[in-house]
Amino acid sequence: MQVTRSSALILAALFLTIVSTVAGFVVSPGGYLSPLASPSLLGPSSGITGSITIGPVYPVCSALKSTTPAPSYYNQIQVLVTPSSGLSLTVPVKWVLVSYCWVGGTFKIALNPGAYSLTITSCTKVNALMIPQPIGYGCQDLPRTFMVESGAWTRVDISIRTGIE
Repeated sequence: MQVTRSSALILAALFLTIVSTVAGFVVSPGGYLSPLASPSLLGPSSGITGSITIGPVYPVCSALKSTTPAPSYYNQIQVLVTPSSGLSLTVPVKWVLVSYCWVGGTFKIALNPGAYSLTITSCTKVNALMIPQPIGYGCQDLPRTFMVESGAWTRVDISIRTGIE
């Protein structure tokens, strides 16, 4: 198969278009992914890190301090981070069941400096106007607002009471 000059030019243009589009999404200062921290050779320098506790999840707790994998349905609960202007980012949470009593999760995401709002998916419903609204017992303190400073990691901890006694 012989490659003509025009075919080679078309393939080169297509390749350059794909590369520039991907690079634009990753590093665009004011684009769709602008809340994400710009790539750095030394790693991200600012963002949020935090934990979530939900409990008690069973009426009887174990006396032993043990951690086991959380029931699989907790993997559907994620953190939603919304910049002061822009679209929400979904952050996965690493969940564990502690002492067969409460569920704990940790999360971390690099973000550019600025103001943000944070909630979790199990505490949010979307109304007809596509505006997230808090729901559920134990979610009254959400969403939580916070600031990310340049060169610093902001700690955000959430504790949700289930009402099980």
